[in-house]
Amino acid sequence: MGFSSEKEEEEVGASETYSHSSQEDDHDDDDDDLSIDENENKKEDAPFWRQHRLAIVTALIAAACSHWYNTSGAATGDKHSRFPFLEASTSKHAYLEDFRRTANISFCRNTIIRDTSSSPLEMLDFYIPQEHYETLLAFYQADDAEDDYYEQRFDQYSHIPLQNPEVACLVEQYERPHASGKFKGTTYFFRQPTMEEIYPELAAQENGVSVGASRSSSSSTSTSVSRQRRLQQPPLVFTGFAAKFVNLSPMPVLLYWDGKGGHEKAKRLVGEIAPFESLGTATMPGHSFHVTPVFDSTTTLQRWVVTADTALNYYEPETSMELRRTLLTDDDEPDYAAWSKYQRQRINQAFARDYLIASKRVWLGHFPRRFPMHFMHEAQYIGQTHQRGEFTLQVVSVTPRVLVIDNFLSADDCQNIIRTSQEQGLEHSTLHSGATAKQTRDLSTRSSSNTWLPRDTNALTERVYEQAAQVMGLDPELFQKFHDSSAHHHSIAESLQVVRYKKGGEEYQPHHDFVYPSINHRYQPTRFATLLIYLNDVPTGGKTRFPRAVNNYNAEGLEIKPKAGRAVLFYNMLEDGNVDDLSQHGSNPTTEHEKWLANLWVWDPVID
Repeated sequence: MGFSSEKEEEEVGASETYSHSSQEDDHDDDDDDLSIDENENKKEDAPFWRQHRLAIVTALIAAACSHWYNTSGAATGDKHSRFPFLEASTSKHAYLEDFRRTANISFCRNTIIRDTSSSPLEMLDFYIPQEHYETLLAFYQADDAEDDYYEQRFDQYSHIPLQNPEVACLVEQYERPHASGKFKGTTYFFRQPTMEEIYPELAAQENGVSVGASRSSSSSTSTSVSRQRRLQQPPLVFTGFAAKFVNLSPMPVLLYWDGKGGHEKAKRLVGEIAPFESLGTATMPGHSFHVTPVFDSTTTLQRWVVTADTALNYYEPETSMELRRTLLTDDDEPDYAAWSKYQRQRINQAFARDYLIASKRVWLGHFPRRFPMHFMHEAQYIGQTHQRGEFTLQVVSVTPRVLVIDNFLSADDCQNIIRTSQEQGLEHSTLHSGATAKQTRDLSTRSSSNTWLPRDTNALTERVYEQAAQVMGLDPELFQKFHDSSAHHHSIAESLQVVRYKKGGEEYQPHHDFVYPSINHRYQPTRFATLLIYLNDVPTGGKTRFPRAVNNYNAEGLEIKPKAGRAVLFYNMLEDGNVDDLSQHGSNPTTEHEKWLANLWVWDPVID
């Protein structure tokens, strides 16, 4: 691994794309269970029809409702939406049986949600306007009802007994309102580690303190180099960041980047933002974006010029009261689905403000978001190691959390994966920014070819998944789809993506792997971790770059040299449930050598 300068390209990045066809949840069987062939029922004799007419009519209504929901605007941007009372929750892995989106927030006084003595988490007070009481309460009610997509109206939860004692504290605050008119809650945020924590040995040397042998290898830098620089982050050359745009309008809009030069032909479509949903992209300070109606891309509704301090942007063309009137139907009955989404976005906006003040970091998620449910390796200092069977993981970056595993695969394994992908055929790599954004090809951002290898492609790919689970400290069963006597379980890992960068300058500009889920998804799924596996040696060029990695030496961040069989594990999330903006990464341009690698993306807590 080494450090080298790289020319900064002011291009909009995008999340890695992946194959929906190989990752979609298999709901076809469930839909079949909910449908009835009316013609078959007509063949039954009259007594049977009369005897079972109530059950049949109920099933027909359920099937019609299910079909309407999955083909109408009620399921905007969410292919897997379903009514909770039509499908049992047995299709989940055991670790999700007691899942609560609200697990890491509290509205009670002096509540300790979790022990943070050994983690980089600190307590955070947040304040939510009391006008959002019903929507806050619905978070708890949906958890108790296992309503994964908030498909029931608030008043339909009334028959469900609330099992969470936290609700009593929320009700108490509502009945005894604070003078500010806000609920006070507590949660935790990820505290940025100091340079002294990242480089404990160098910090000790600066202070004239000897360091124990247990951390004698915590830095590969010589003492003479450490004395030339005090512990501080050099100004980073790369200034990119993730920006998020929220549509608080009851109509969908198109999000465009204005592009270089700002003229009409330079603009580039990022994607469509559904009503009361959001879309994110990697960008640079000074880039400008605008939204238009979906039916008229020449009319600008609102424009933003983004900076790292203004990375969270809202489009709201009307005031709250005007929006309330807009969401009423002809018979003056509220559109609860739309109105509740709007309320949830407002709650998220309030929390994002308090999170930014406490953490100095933009909240890119949706509140509330449970802490990651999967195991995360510690990355307390540079050089820290972890042993997983025969594999050694070494921390090369603390923020973002990046670990290197040499000899993850043999040279023969690498060649066999390359051969298999060539036999299957590679296609040009594409970009997409979200569930509603079309996949596009942009050679200025990503120039490579790729293919997808499912786990069951052959014995080697099976072993890759098993070893991936081992080095990540996760249950290997979570990495495969299977059926048992009572459930259909879905993998949390995507198919293996094999990528080829041809020699002569193919690259991938810095981007993020995490995704932005729907505000209406109770699990808030996103890519939790990336396992990147190099399949060949690349003597020059093609390094994997983390341009925003915190370090004591280099303004270019962290760069990792491709070596056949070497794997890089990095986390796209922080321990507090937010996605990690610093996990931005890219592939430097190749020179005289081609580059082969494989990506395995793992989701938390479920794949979407």
